[in-house]
Amino acid sequence: MRLTRLFALTGAVLALLVCGMLGRLLWGEWLHYRAAGTGHQTLQLMQRAMVAAEKLSFERGPVNAVLGDRVPPDPAYRERLRRARADTDLALARLRDELAADSGPTIPATALAPLHAALAAARRTVDQLAALPPPERTPERLDAAVERMFALVPLALDAVTGYTRASEQIYPSIARILMKARLAVELREYAGRLGSALTVPLAAARPLAESDHARLQFLRGRIEQLRQLIKLPGSDIDGEPRVLAAVARMDQAYFGAGLQLVADVEQASRAGRPYGMNTGQFAQRYVPNMAPILALRDVLLDEAQAQARRDFETARRELMLALMVGAAILLALTLLLLIVRRRVVIPLLRATRAVVRLGNGDFSPPPTGARRDDEIGDMLRALATLRANSMDRQRLEQERVRLIEELRLRADTDYLTGILNRRAFTAAGNLRLRGAREHNESLAVILFDVDHFKSVNDSYGHDAGDQVLIRIAEVVRDSLRDGEIVARYGGEEFVVMPAACGLEAARALAERLREAIAREPLTLNDGHILRVTASFGVAVAHGPHAALDDLFHAADLALYRAKHNGRNRVESQV
Repeated sequence: MRLTRLFALTGAVLALLVCGMLGRLLWGEWLHYRAAGTGHQTLQLMQRAMVAAEKLSFERGPVNAVLGDRVPPDPAYRERLRRARADTDLALARLRDELAADSGPTIPATALAPLHAALAAARRTVDQLAALPPPERTPERLDAAVERMFALVPLALDAVTGYTRASEQIYPSIARILMKARLAVELREYAGRLGSALTVPLAAARPLAESDHARLQFLRGRIEQLRQLIKLPGSDIDGEPRVLAAVARMDQAYFGAGLQLVADVEQASRAGRPYGMNTGQFAQRYVPNMAPILALRDVLLDEAQAQARRDFETARRELMLALMVGAAILLALTLLLLIVRRRVVIPLLRATRAVVRLGNGDFSPPPTGARRDDEIGDMLRALATLRANSMDRQRLEQERVRLIEELRLRADTDYLTGILNRRAFTAAGNLRLRGAREHNESLAVILFDVDHFKSVNDSYGHDAGDQVLIRIAEVVRDSLRDGEIVARYGGEEFVVMPAACGLEAARALAERLREAIAREPLTLNDGHILRVTASFGVAVAHGPHAALDDLFHAADLALYRAKHNGRNRVESQV
């Protein structure tokens, strides 16, 4: 076949392929344009679902007040509950109406039926329990009623999740904004759970149990995690003044006054003092501090809607641009065939080799030509971006490994003193015990306890007690040599495990630590100067049958003798 005919045939085939490509491109741009036109409504539906979840969470505050009310009941509490329920019903009705009016909802309006049924059942439980005399509102019944209210929010959040995914599919660029809005909703929910965790103790006027303290600690950890995720830089709006101001208000109101209120209740419980408030009074003081969290959510959603409008305008411009580019490509096809080899084929081959190298982990610079103002230039710039993104992902993976190691280190460290905690010390002790067995060496444990530590807390407060523990940990850590480890065993008890040594060497080390603690003055924040002492118990194990638990037990018995014989002394196993 002659080259001219071959070229003409090639040109015709290329023209057909170009027309097909342009048709596909224009169709995609048209779909993007049409999707952008309906995206604003999707965002509104998502916001309605979030508001419904917010009202369900807000209703728990008046519920807690009513459940903790006394006889005769306070009409103000009942009126606040009535208004809260009316607000919830209105929000759900608006969500249902917009779902019914939407031409293609992600979740049908009938999906709210389980939520309505569960809400009606939970309200009946609350009303029946509130009608009982206070002595018959047992903690079990109160817990069951509160948990039924908790179970409502996830049902509403399912709708939020569905519309958020729909919005992210239409607007991938706002995915991180919507993710932070979801985190704000979840933060509001966990903040409500933290307040509701005090409902039963406040209603029954009883101290918090250890399980209550553990639950509060868990909820605080989750709340702080959500806070850090919200504040983590991830999108362009994180530096916007409105967003920064909303985050600052949230930190000041909830993470300042709100969490302090919970801490005050905990401190009153630990000190055996009256709480000075019932569930209703607690809710009146606690719930307003959560409002800035929802304000932050609204700011993020406003930014998402503003970006959605900008995307719509961009989609319209891109559609027009695609039409013009298509026409220009068809008109310039003849000229492009003349330069296809030099301007397209060769750069494409070079770019292909660069992509292969990139896939094999070779991040060498891509071929030159990224400044070209055509599709090849776009491809080369995209290749450069892909290379940069791949390098960023590699750095992120290294950072993830570093963070995992940091979390592991924190899990082994006592939060107050910065030394090893009991779990980490036990693991290190077992490892060292196996080594001592293999080398037929002695293993010593020094267990010591701060003398009269309770009187320090009673006389100067728990902050002073914390300062004493921190300073003692510093003194002991500075007095030890390499290979000698120290950990906080629990409360005011510490444990030291020196390197392989006998009983006399361990006693000498314990005596040196005792003297270092006794002569170290401690200046409190209020100016008081304390001198504290410690009692030491020393035990040594040797032989193939030595066990760490037995060694600790022997050291504990020696410590008991030291305290019984006058404190501020060292005793060893008999």
